[in-house]
Parts: sequence; C-alpha cells; structure tokens
Amino acid sequence: MSVLQAEALRAERDLRVEMANLRREGIPALLAGLLATSWLWSSLRFVRQGVMGPVELGVIVLGALAWAVYGLRERHLPLACWLLVFDMVLIGILVVSAQPTALTLAFGCPIIIIASALLGNWQALLTATLLGGLVLLGYPHLPLAGSPELNPFNILILYYLTCATSWLVLRPLRMAMGYALSGWDRARLALEEVQQRRAELYRAVRALEETTARMERLNNELVVAQREAETARALKARFAATASHELRGPLNLILGFSRLMALSPERYGVPLPAPYRADVDAVYRNSQHLVALVDDILDMSHIEAERLPLVKDTVDLHEDVVRKAVSIVLPLAERKGLTVRTQLADNLPTLIVDPVRLRQALLNLLTNAIRVTTQGSITLRTEQVDACVHVSVEDTGPGIPAEDIPRLFREFSQVHMAETRAESGTGLGLSISKHLIELHGGHIWVESTLGVGTVFHFTVPLPGTQPQVMGEVRTATTTPRRVFNTCLVVHRDPRIIRLLARYIENYRIVGLPDETQVRAITEELHPRAVLAPTELGPLVAEQLQGVAGDVPLITCGMPELSGHFALEGVVAYLVKPILQDTVVTVMQKVAVQEGETCVLLVDDDPDAIRLIERMLTAVPHPYRIVKAYSGERALEIMEKLVPDVIFLDLVMPGLDGRQVLEQMRADERLSQVPVVIISARDWVEESNAITAPIALHRRDALDIAGGIRCLRALLDAQQPRYLNPE
Repeated sequence: MSVLQAEALRAERDLRVEMANLRREGIPALLAGLLATSWLWSSLRFVRQGVMGPVELGVIVLGALAWAVYGLRERHLPLACWLLVFDMVLIGILVVSAQPTALTLAFGCPIIIIASALLGNWQALLTATLLGGLVLLGYPHLPLAGSPELNPFNILILYYLTCATSWLVLRPLRMAMGYALSGWDRARLALEEVQQRRAELYRAVRALEETTARMERLNNELVVAQREAETARALKARFAATASHELRGPLNLILGFSRLMALSPERYGVPLPAPYRADVDAVYRNSQHLVALVDDILDMSHIEAERLPLVKDTVDLHEDVVRKAVSIVLPLAERKGLTVRTQLADNLPTLIVDPVRLRQALLNLLTNAIRVTTQGSITLRTEQVDACVHVSVEDTGPGIPAEDIPRLFREFSQVHMAETRAESGTGLGLSISKHLIELHGGHIWVESTLGVGTVFHFTVPLPGTQPQVMGEVRTATTTPRRVFNTCLVVHRDPRIIRLLARYIENYRIVGLPDETQVRAITEELHPRAVLAPTELGPLVAEQLQGVAGDVPLITCGMPELSGHFALEGVVAYLVKPILQDTVVTVMQKVAVQEGETCVLLVDDDPDAIRLIERMLTAVPHPYRIVKAYSGERALEIMEKLVPDVIFLDLVMPGLDGRQVLEQMRADERLSQVPVVIISARDWVEESNAITAPIALHRRDALDIAGGIRCLRALLDAQQPRYLNPE
C-alpha cells in the first residue's frame, strides 16, 4: 500500500469517526426537540378537545420513551439512531391518525431529514420509502380519502424530494467536513513531524554542545600538551647543548693528551712502555668516538628544534662533496684493507646546496659502510635521474635483514654491532643523514641483500625543480615533520646564519653566501622573506626585481664573526676539543718568522695550559711559553712582557677573558697583540648585535592592517632605555 493510499484511508476513517461524534453530540438536542414538540402538540389537542385521549397519551409516552436512546448512544450509536427515527415514525403515525391533514402528513419531511443526518443518504431514502408506503397503505382509511387536496402520490413525491434535498444540502457539509478533517490530519502529521524534527534537532544540538565541549577540552589538552612538548624539546636541546659544552673541556684534555701520547710519544723524551701504549691507543680511539657522539647529539638537538640552518651555494658535487668525503674516509678504508671505488657521471649540473651538510650526510654513509664491511670494496656512484642527482653508496658487507630496515634510520638504532666500542657507531649517523637530505628536498632509502651487501641511495633535486616523491616507500614509516616558513638569509658568514637559526623561532633558516644566487633560490624555496645586511640591500633588491611577485626584503646591520670577531683583536676562535693541526695553522699566521715566539697561555685550568704547551712544543719552531692561571696574573705578566700571541680562555673566576681583552685594548703597548680565544662555546653570541636601522622593503605598498602589524611587532620587541637625568 502506498503512502497516499494510507493517508486517504486514514482521512476517511477520521471522517467517519468525526461524523459519529457529531451525531452523538446532536442526539440530545433532537430528543429535547422531539419531547417538546410531542408535549406541545398534546397540550394543544387537550385545550381544543378538553379531554386527553389515547392518541395524545401515546404521543407523550413515545416522546418520553425516546429518551432511552440517550443512554444507548454511547455504546451503540447506529442502534440508537435507528430507534430514534423509528420512534419519530410511530409518533408521526399517531399524529396523522388523530389529525389527518396535509400538515400532519408533511411531518414525515423532518423525519427524513433527521434520518439523513443521523443515518446517511441511503438510510434516509429507506425512511422516505417506509413513510410513503405507510401513507399509501393508510390512505384509503383516512377521512380525506378521495379529496383532490390530498394525493398520496404527491406526498410520496414530497418525501423523495425532501430526501434528495437533504442529500444535496448535507453533501457540501460532509465534503467540507472531510476537507477540514483531511487538513487537520495533515496539520497533525506535520505537527508530529515538526515535533520529531524538533526533538532530533534538540538531540543534535545537545550532541553538538557535548562534542564542542569535548573538542574544547581536547583542544585545551592539545595546547597544554604541545606547550609541554615544545618546552620538553627546548629543555632537551638546551640540556644537550649545555652538556656537550661542559663535556668539551675534559674531552679536550683527554683527546689532546691521548693523541700526543699515541701519535707523538717521542715528544715526551722517555719511551712509553708497550703495555701503556696499547692502553693509550684505546683511550685515544674511545675519546674520538666520544667527541663524534657529542657532535652528533648537538646536530640532532638542532634538527629536532628545527634550528639547523642550511648555507646554500653553487656547488660542484664531485669536487666539493664527493672527492673531499672520499679523501677523508680513504685512510680508514685502507687500514681495514678495503678498496674505495668511485663511478662518477660526466657533466653533472651544478647544485645549489649546503656543501658542508651534504658532505656530512655522505660521510656518514661512507663511514657506516666501512664500519660494517670486513672485506671487499665500497663503491660510490653518481648519476642524473630526471630532475635530480642520484648518489649511491654500495658495500660488500653482511647485508641487512628485511625486518631491520624499518628501524635503520631511527635515532640510537644500530643494526650491526661492532666487535669493539671504538669501531661501533653512535646510532645517529644515518638518522642525521636522513634529516640533512630531506632538508635539501631530497629522499634517502636503502636496498640490501643478506650475504651480498647493502646500497644506500639518496637524491638531491636540481635547482629550479620541485622535490620529487618516491614511487615506492623503502624506509620506515615515520610521522611527517612539521613544515615551517622559510627565511632566506644572505650573509657570507655561516656562523651568523647559525646564530639567527638559534633565535628565530618557527622558521627554517636557509643561508646564501652569494647575493647573485638570490633570484634562483627564491624561485626554488619561495621564502617568507629575504634577510640581508644593510650594505647588500640594493644588490639583493635588484635580484628580487626579477622574481615574479612581491617578496619582502628586510635589511639591518649584522655582525661579522669571520675575519674580525666581535671581540676586537681576536685572530682565531678555537672551540674545544682543540687539535694540534688547528694550533699549528693558527701559529703559522701569528708566529714570528725569525727568532723565538713568545706565547702567553691564560687559563684557570693547569691541564689545559699543559696541553697547549705540549702541542706547541711538538712543532719544530722555537717558542717561549709563559703561563698565567688567572686574568689578574696575565695582566701582571704583560706589564713587564709584551707577548707575540696570547691564548686566552674567556671563562675564568675573578677577571675573565673579556675584561682582560678590554684592559689590553686600553693599553697602547698591548692593543695590537693578537689573541686566540679558546672556549667550549662555538661563538661569543652575547657580544654580537643587530644594528639599526631595520628596514622592510616591498614593491607594493602595505595595507593599513599589515603596516600596523609590522609596527606592533616592532613595538612588542623593543624596550626603551632612558638616561638618568642626573
């Protein structure tokens, strides 16, 4: 059954129920009218005749008995209606028999109308037929029989006309009632549907409110968790940096003395016993391992903090990266009896990369291959594949099981365990290589066969191309790293770029030493802005003119850490641990060519002074070494003696290295003495400053909102400093 048919049946059923209710409610009024009419007619007859006859009494009795229908209408409405009509027919018969006139015969018309209203059209027709039949049967016995005024057929026609009239009159009423009930039913259904929809909407609103509250709670928890994670990451990076700096002091002594004892034992003048020499060799190898571990931890802390800058330049991959990396690892491979082969492609295009970081990644792969290979060879290949350069490092080692490949690039994860700790890796090299390659927009993966060997692959995109997506994932599934805005820094000193990367939050810093490459790098990286020194501003702006769009250029005065340091007169800045080769290189610049060179060593650690002394005396050059274990003692010595060069530690109790330098520059005798700084920190960042003016250059004018945001950022970053009026 269709929905329309169901609605029609329901409307018809409702119409019948409503009509029944109307009949039930109309019966009391009909009974009252019937009783009143019967009493009125009987009373008039009594007044005219002076006596109450049987007919009159019968009319009164039938009128009173009709009230029995009143109680029956609730239980059996159709039976009550038929009894009421039948009672009215009996009353009509009595009235006609007592007063046979045309008026009393017409009393059947209201009976037919009432039958039509109470029972229906066909029941009214049956009632009209019954009344007409009674008239035809009783007509011969009426006193008016044969009278032209009273024709029974006319009475019958009157009854049928009354029946038809009642049908015509009541039909629009029934139709209107049906329409009204149908509309009411539709309204009721619509109301029910609205109520249901309202209930559903209320439930949805409640669910939405609960979901919103839950989302707000989760957002708050996420904000708190993110803040805690960022704080933990910052604390971890700070701890790694601080611990590494603190470790560099003792590591400098351990590595320096063990290197001298292992490689230059003749400098001590006394032969070193063979058992001691083996132990010293072990100390030296393990100290090298520990220094490498400290450097790797620092690199990882910078990578995780998104503060590892890239200093990009135009690079010949073979000359600047491959051959230098091979020359570094070649002695290590020869000591193990391995052969290092190179299969380099011809005419490779130049790359715009950070040569130091790319060489570091390749060195990690080469040293890892040499570490795990006991016999055979290491093969390094390069080729151009589509829009990138493909580099592979193949070894003939034991291979890597397939189940171990997913954890190969994880931090502190080692698949092959070396026989000795000195030969084992830190577990960070491959992870660092992966991050360094990805910072250049490349990809790294590994292929390995057990018993045959392993091949590490990585790609670097060519300039002006987008990083490619590998068709097959061959490394472990990792969570994508967050992508930050990029800031391009044009500066010739990579340490300035590292300094900016440390302090500029939430930006990936990419350095560029050559301003002529600004346009190419900008079109490749699409940086948020370009930062350049004030003196290079016009050159960089000229390069940006050829870039499609409007790239902001920020210029300001930047310090120079290379060549001349923020500390005046400093010719070198040596970071612990210090190697003898580094000391020799520095002394070649400042040593007196003829005669004896006077060197003043200033450090509060006697062991550190003794190490520098050993390194200097190992060089075939006459040195006069003077020692001072405090800043005050150094100044006292320099009052009597002007040294040729000073090795100065900055962090000392009492008078520190910075104060010693200030007093030296204030003395004309000492102002030109070259100073070599020795520190566990990679630069003295407290002495560096960004000088004004800081300018923002745009080809298009800033709208008022953007300009106000720039002004607000400057206002928030500034703290006024007023002079004392006194």
